[in-house]
Amino acid sequence: MNLVKHLNPFLKFLPLLVIYLILCILKQENNLIGDEGRYVIYADNLLKGFYASTAEQEYTFLWNGPGYPIFLTIFRYLDLPFIIPKLFNTLFIYCGIIFFYKTLKLFISLKKSVIISLLLGLYYPFLVEAIPKLLTEALSFFLICYLIYNATIYFNNGFSKYKWRASIALGCLILTKIVFAYVIIAMLVIGIPFLFSKRQKQKVKKHFIILTIGFCFSIPYQAYTYSITNKLLFFGNSGGMSLYWMSTPFENEFGDWHSFETLQNKPQLYKNHSKFLNSIKNLPPVEKDIALKTKAIENITNNKYKFFKNWQSNLGRLFFNYPYSIPASSNSVLFLFIPNSIIAVLLVVSFVLSIKNYRKLKSSIYFFAIFTVIYLGGISLLSCYPRFLYIMFPVILIWISYSMQEFLIIKIKSIK
Repeated sequence: MNLVKHLNPFLKFLPLLVIYLILCILKQENNLIGDEGRYVIYADNLLKGFYASTAEQEYTFLWNGPGYPIFLTIFRYLDLPFIIPKLFNTLFIYCGIIFFYKTLKLFISLKKSVIISLLLGLYYPFLVEAIPKLLTEALSFFLICYLIYNATIYFNNGFSKYKWRASIALGCLILTKIVFAYVIIAMLVIGIPFLFSKRQKQKVKKHFIILTIGFCFSIPYQAYTYSITNKLLFFGNSGGMSLYWMSTPFENEFGDWHSFETLQNKPQLYKNHSKFLNSIKNLPPVEKDIALKTKAIENITNNKYKFFKNWQSNLGRLFFNYPYSIPASSNSVLFLFIPNSIIAVLLVVSFVLSIKNYRKLKSSIYFFAIFTVIYLGGISLLSCYPRFLYIMFPVILIWISYSMQEFLIIKIKSIK
């Protein structure tokens, strides 16, 4: 145990990297599936000197941020096989686990940190989604782990280099998953009143510094989107479609996302939605995004209870990959139910414990808790899936571990 205790984390978790490499080789496919093709198209566009495709192609207009396509450009430039960037996914997750472990042991014991890190590092549903595919999850996972490690040290000690590292990680995360731009904006707005509180000012000031610098890294991208849309703070045109499906007022539809291009293959959905969708079919992407959001708000306003039911279903998909309007032939819910039920319960308990003991929370836990709540609250209003949750597991598990250790385990021991 002493040998393990003093072993370099990169050596300590090296077996995980071997497992990831084997998984990547066994599970990866040479053809592109689903969203993978879009990231490759964006990378090719960047090599040609632009990012967004023509205004008629909404799915490759500003559907995603440029973070992951920028990473892919070197592989596309060298015309390397797709397995090469997929192998980098193994490194992203491996390094992410190491930074997660290094962060976790700042809050709880070494032994518990190793166990929890291994549990996260061997969580198969996430690995099989993130490693063998050209998707943003592995990179996002690493950026989040690197962010929370550097942010924790900065909040604790105020060292400048960790401030910059955390800010850069956050900026890259925004460009990789644009939803985090809105998370940051919300955190900044919520934090403004606390800047005027003598008790909270110093704590919140450091939060503001990282959030503000991180957000500034997205300014070049915002300048680009403004140049082609004439809209400020415009990060992407994919939100309207997601909100539209979440707002569906029709029975036996649960708010899950469907591509407009394949809707004719789904007779009941096509019958319910074709009239409206055909009426906006020829609109440019930005105008179509606005039209979808307007219709979604109308649906929500007129069908509040149905939207609440859709929201409940969305939480089910987020944690358990169920239910869907068109049932999929998958047993994933069986594999997700037990581990994700435990995480869901512990997350609620941690939330309650944090509210009850908010004066005792460390600065970093304040940051992680608010970051988590805003992110989960935001994506729960849009059609979402388990992979949107997986990338937040490092933050969630640190919050849970700290809350259980500080406010539950210690209290139980003191009672005994």
